[in-house]
Amino acid sequence: MRIARNTINASQDSSTEEDPPVPVMRYLQVLDDLRAKILNGTYPAGEPLPNTEALIQAYDVSPNVITRVMRELKTEGLIWRVANRGMIVQGPTVSIEIPMAIERRDEPAAWAAACHRVGSTGHLTSHAPREEAATEEVAQGLRLEPGSPVVTWELHGDIGGQLVCLDQTYVSKQLHDAAAFDIERSSGVVDVRTRIRPAGREETSKLKVSRGSPLLDITRVTYDDTGQPLHLLRRTINPQRVHITDQRLPPTSP
Repeated sequence: MRIARNTINASQDSSTEEDPPVPVMRYLQVLDDLRAKILNGTYPAGEPLPNTEALIQAYDVSPNVITRVMRELKTEGLIWRVANRGMIVQGPTVSIEIPMAIERRDEPAAWAAACHRVGSTGHLTSHAPREEAATEEVAQGLRLEPGSPVVTWELHGDIGGQLVCLDQTYVSKQLHDAAAFDIERSSGVVDVRTRIRPAGREETSKLKVSRGSPLLDITRVTYDDTGQPLHLLRRTINPQRVHITDQRLPPTSP
């Protein structure tokens, strides 16, 4: 099925001015060979692929073939262009098990432990909080009026030094400023929802994915013992780099 899909795409694209005709079999051969060498470690993660001229000579193909191959490998999440370095090989997808119902203060340790269990290193790094107006979705989750002031914490999750996760935690400013409020507290009562959506412009740059690539978007609302929302977490995952498993996530999650 893979070959059939690529064959159709190559045939359709060959009629455009931007993409001159490409020998389909040579394109597929080069694509399959480079993909295999990336996956088996011949070209290790974090290192650049040979440059275009070297690949043209190695495979005896036109520059357009290599351009098409690089485009497909980038779409698959196997490579990413870095200025002054070329096409850099991405690390393999990692599956980690991290609970979604967890004390906020424990999340960095849980992330590091989940990565360690699969033989990797990982960090969930917090950035300084900021104030902003609640979007309609955040306001609904926290039972606020749209535009109400909220305090937001951003966390970046990496595995093996590669950014794979973007977290944003929202708390109403009124609750945040209350003397008795502890931002870290949680009753363990949560509502978790997931969806798959295309990557936006900022996420494309931060997570090193192609524009429109599918991302796993997890929304978690944590409640107090009276059923009132405490804080809302938006966790955006690059499923090409990491799979998150938790009993609260539906089977449709990557």
